[in-house]
Amino acid sequence: MAGMIPEEVIDNVRSAVNIVDVVSRYVQLRKAGKNLFGICPFHDEKTPSFSVSEDKQIFHCFSCGRGGNVFKFLMDLEKISFPEAVRRVAEFGNVPLDDKYVKKSPKSAYSATQSEMIGLYEKAAELYHHVLVNTQLGEKALAYLKKRGITEADMQDFDLGFAPADQDLLLSFLKEQQIDQKQMQDSGLFIETADGSLKDRFFNRIMFPIKDNNGKIVAFSGRSLVKDDQHPKYLNSPETSIFNKVKVLYNFSQARPEIVQKKTVILYEGFMDVIAAHRAQVANGIATMGTSLTEDHVRALKRVASRVVICFDGDEPGQRAIAKAIALIKQTSDLQISVIFIPDNRDPDEYVRDKGVESFQKLMNQTGESSTAFLLKFDRMGLNLANENDQLEYLKKALQRIGELNDALEQDLYLNQLAEEFSIDKRDLKNQLRESVADRIAHTPRQFDPGPAPAPPPTFENQVEKTENTPKKLSSVDISQYRLLARALNHHDVWLKLQSLPDFYFPNEQLETIYMLAGGYLAKNQEYDAADFMDYLKEPELQSVVANIESINLSPDYTEEEIEDYISLIKDVAPLSEQISKVKSDLNEATRLGNQELQQQLTLKLISLYQKQQQLQN
Repeated sequence: MAGMIPEEVIDNVRSAVNIVDVVSRYVQLRKAGKNLFGICPFHDEKTPSFSVSEDKQIFHCFSCGRGGNVFKFLMDLEKISFPEAVRRVAEFGNVPLDDKYVKKSPKSAYSATQSEMIGLYEKAAELYHHVLVNTQLGEKALAYLKKRGITEADMQDFDLGFAPADQDLLLSFLKEQQIDQKQMQDSGLFIETADGSLKDRFFNRIMFPIKDNNGKIVAFSGRSLVKDDQHPKYLNSPETSIFNKVKVLYNFSQARPEIVQKKTVILYEGFMDVIAAHRAQVANGIATMGTSLTEDHVRALKRVASRVVICFDGDEPGQRAIAKAIALIKQTSDLQISVIFIPDNRDPDEYVRDKGVESFQKLMNQTGESSTAFLLKFDRMGLNLANENDQLEYLKKALQRIGELNDALEQDLYLNQLAEEFSIDKRDLKNQLRESVADRIAHTPRQFDPGPAPAPPPTFENQVEKTENTPKKLSSVDISQYRLLARALNHHDVWLKLQSLPDFYFPNEQLETIYMLAGGYLAKNQEYDAADFMDYLKEPELQSVVANIESINLSPDYTEEEIEDYISLIKDVAPLSEQISKVKSDLNEATRLGNQELQQQLTLKLISLYQKQQQLQN
């Protein structure tokens, strides 16, 4: 077990990295004012409310309330322990760290039962990989992969394996390790027969481990080694408590740093395409699990990228899949979309083998075809454009596509192309386009929609305080407390002023706790540092509150009048809260004794106090 990490070691690791560099590996950030903003990785949202302060080295989400320093970010996102977060940040900043302080001790995002299931998948992956690269049972599969250009490094990087035919090898292996029968039944690794016995689900298949967003193996996809009409080419693990195919993207955890850096993700059709591209040093590629792209997939991608490149086969099924993906991406995000086809209808692995790495890299770095250009070609499928009726049908579809574009120049470009190709007067096309757009608007259900407007970065003042039942807007007293504590932490003169007030305290219990703990922190440290103070607090809830405090947009300087106003308002409301608590206690006692006259008097008094409190808070 790792020993207690000395504070100086923690400080050294934290100060060696910039939180922006770490967060940027997971979230696409854009500068807005002093801070950087992006889509929060902790909850689903459309408008960026996740903020990173480079000055203070902290993060804060104005929507879900999470906040903290670089260690807290990794702990919450990767579900790891504090020592493990320190180790990960040290690795990122190339800071040497003694193993006596920190050893790998991940804190699982899964329940104990789910963690055990992941353990089974990891054991299975090790066994399948060993069979592929080290045994006679795997020789045919190994020869096939090498023929496809898959190298030993690829097999290692992607943990490829082989499940031999009709061996029940995995079942025997896990039984030898005395794995519980129920665990094996629930894992999805086996098929239960009519008599209740188990058989290996995968046999005679090349095994592709499927990993979650944190790199944990949660499923397999097995590719049949031989053509067999009785069995599918690819067989996926069934859905379990740890695996949902509509949420998982192949290679996403491995590709994510490259995706964030390039702000571009390449969507391939198959696993072999992803591996071939990776071998060619195009490392931002992913694939779906043999299913169409889903809303969950798009949500994951828009957090880390601004552009999607679709690289599917150019055959009819491939083109239909591209059109479907484009429609979903446009419907659920503002991601830019382009389409790249491999020349001569080749697979990426074929192209890499035949043309080489540099040619493939150049191809993938092209701008590609716009989604509109692709769809205009796609709409020709099944039509004979020499036929006048088919020509009219196509032009109608094309004008609908062009009418959906918001850019007038882009519309003009495609109208010019249609006018030239079909020898039609461009003015006629424009008139038809106006009619098409008007018809679409007329048949769209009318809603009040002021139209998209660029949202300003979220601020502390416009957020809400989350309570057990419903959110409520922060009152003037709440805001005064937060602002005063922000001033006190960041301005020593204000801190000394509050310390000189013998009866002062913050009515908000969390703020009072932070105020009290800050006294101990400042006694040990000459200056206040938000990121360092968060480590001192340790409690995740208090760390989030400090992040909230630090997100308040206050001017660098303060006035004495400002501080006096905060103190006055807080001191007015605090005695009132105490009076309300006392009257409520007396009312409960009067109710218990059955004194109706006293109950009536205390109820009226309580109403009056509540009214005063409401006036102060508004």
